[in-house]
This record gives sequence, structure tokens and C-alpha cells, in this order.
Amino acid sequence: MGSASAYAFSKELEKKGKNLSIGVIDLDLEGEHSSTLKNAGGVRATWRNRANIELCKYSIDFFETISEEIQFRELGYYWMHDEPSWEEINRNYPVYKKYDLPVEVYSADDIPRFLPFVDNLAGVSGLSVSKKAGLIDHYSLREYYRREARKKGVKFFDRLYVKEIVIQNGLASQVTAYDLKTSDADNESVDGIVQSILTEGEIKHRFKEVSFGCGVLINTAGAWGPKVSEMYGFKDTMVKPRRRQMVVMKCPEVDLSSYGMIIDTSDIYFHNESGNILAGYSNMDEPYGYNFEFSFGGMDEESLFVNYIWLPLWKRISKFEKVKFIRGWAGIYAETPDRSGYLGKVPGLENIYESIAHTGRGLMISYGAGVALADLILEGKIREELRGAEGLSRKRPEGDLFEGLHL
Repeated sequence: MGSASAYAFSKELEKKGKNLSIGVIDLDLEGEHSSTLKNAGGVRATWRNRANIELCKYSIDFFETISEEIQFRELGYYWMHDEPSWEEINRNYPVYKKYDLPVEVYSADDIPRFLPFVDNLAGVSGLSVSKKAGLIDHYSLREYYRREARKKGVKFFDRLYVKEIVIQNGLASQVTAYDLKTSDADNESVDGIVQSILTEGEIKHRFKEVSFGCGVLINTAGAWGPKVSEMYGFKDTMVKPRRRQMVVMKCPEVDLSSYGMIIDTSDIYFHNESGNILAGYSNMDEPYGYNFEFSFGGMDEESLFVNYIWLPLWKRISKFEKVKFIRGWAGIYAETPDRSGYLGKVPGLENIYESIAHTGRGLMISYGAGVALADLILEGKIREELRGAEGLSRKRPEGDLFEGLHL
């Protein structure tokens, strides 16, 4: 979100012939611990609420113009629905048509025509197929934003951890950060220090400090957004960090190379990943916290991988009987009570904005969210095709924007 916002902001400034200094500071720009490189890479616009639909659609329209550079493959979303989900997708269908989203719904009997490897339709009420959707290479997209932003003068500062934000008369005037590359620790790597700060939130070493003057401040710190908010006096009780885990497995009997994202009624999502299969499951019983430990691994009967992923997939697709677990990882998502993020001006502060906690949607709304922020900052209002984003303010003018499975 930070890289996308910097790129979109610099692009809008260039259009207007304005020249402002933009900097992005973070303690982990390489993304070892951030959510960007740990997500499933799915992109869709078929959400419940206008705000998320418009931001995603606007972003996808942009992704289509640079598809080769970011490896955007519009191979679709194939969603197998249980009864409640089927009722919802049919309620939302007129909204998708209003936005010209190519979504079609089919009965369960039609599923073998689209997903011939699915041979057990128990509990499936129907299938939705979204064509303006698919998979994107998250690394390539992030690097595109940064490369193009640098061309427009944006500067990126890595391994900086914000220590203090100076507020004067309701305005942020200065940001001071620790430079983690100047640690006094002899035996601990910078990566180790970064992980310690992210998980424990403690500063255990001495560092040199660097300060930046501030005309506008944008908080795009994701699951760590509330920690930044505290520094400018805003107590954020809504954004919570939750671990998400994904696995890569090998299953020679199942070829998914011509498909995008596939979602089962069990809420397992999976897709082709360089000839293997990436699969994930959103465990909503997972407690909140900054936990990077991967615990889904293993092929024993008690493992979470077997119970949450392999067994449901095998029941749905018999060709999943024999699989080989290859690797897995955990990342942190930022969640809100209605599972929609916050975008806009921070209440009570004049020059501080935020775009955080989009609950797994950050990648797919990134460009639209950056443009919406640029509009707010430069024009005071959001352009018409993204006007729904006004609903993501802290005031929630349209009420709760609850979203279901976020992938």
C-alpha cells in the first residue's frame, strides 16, 4: 500500500505539473515479514460493497495495461458455493452487472463442465465464474510501483523504524525514526532485529536517528498501523493482526495450469503455482497476534495441513489422494470488525491520512486506493469512479462494510 500510494501520488502530481518531495520509510521494504509477498496473489472485484468493488475494478483496469510486466493472468475465479454463499452471490449478481463485471453463475450440475477434476459435489449449491479476475505476481507489482515511483523522484528508505511523530496544532510536522542499520548489537543481524521489533514491539538496542519534515503523513503500515497511529495520538482499537498460513504441495494428477483461483465450499482456496499447487485456509479461530510461526506443516494425521487442507480437497477431488507437502509460510493480515479497511483522513488531524487493514485485499485494491488517497489530498474529494471509497472512512457513512472470505 505504501509503494502503490507513493506511485499514484507522484503520478497525479506529474499530471498537474506539481513537484513535491515524497518519501516512503519502512523497517522491512524488502518484504521478508510484510503481507505483500506472503499472500496468494489473487485479484478479483466481486465483493459485497461498492467501496471494495470500485477500488478493485479500478486497479484491475490498470493491471490490464501492464499485465506482462506484473504477470497478471486473467484466468478467472471459480467459486463453489454452499447454500448461504449461493444465496449471497445471487443477491450480489445485479451489482456485478451494474459494474460490467463479467460474472456468470451456474448450477452445481454444470461444475464438471468447468472443473472436470471435481468429482464430488456434496454440499455444493452452485458455481460462480468471474472472468475479470485471476492471479498476479505480487513481487513484480510491488517492484513496478517502486521503479516507476523512483523515476518520478520518490525516495525509499529501508530499515527505518518510526520513533516519534511530532504533532503541532493538529498537524504532523516531523517524523523521527531509528536507522536499524546503525545498531550497536554485535551479534544480532538486522533481519533478527526487524523480526524482534515486529513481533515483540520492543527496542532493545541503540541506533542513530534520522528525521524528516512532514507536510502530509500517510499511514500504510498494515497490521502495524495501530502502532503508528499511537505516535500521532490516535488510539486504534479496530485494527487487529491475525496470522494466515499457506502451503505449496505437489499433486501430479491435478493440472490447474489453465485456471486462476479456485475456492471450495470449505473455504479452501488453491491455484497453480509453477507446476505445483498453492493452497490456503483462513482459520477464523486463529487468535490475534503478531505470530510468524508456520504450524500447518507435516503429513501426520494430526497436522493442520492434513485436517484443514488435504482432507477437504481429497473429499472434493479424488485425484488429491496422493500429494507431497513441499513448503509453507505464515504472514500477518490486518483485520477490522467488518473486514473492510480504512482509507481517508484520520479523525481530528488535518494532514494525516491512512490506508490500512484491507484484510487481504491490499494487493488487489492497491492502485485504486493510491489514486483515491491522492484525490483526497490534492483535491479534497475522490473522483466519481472511486467515490465509493468514501465509505471506507472511519465514520463509515454507509454503515458496516462487512466482507466474507478475503482472498
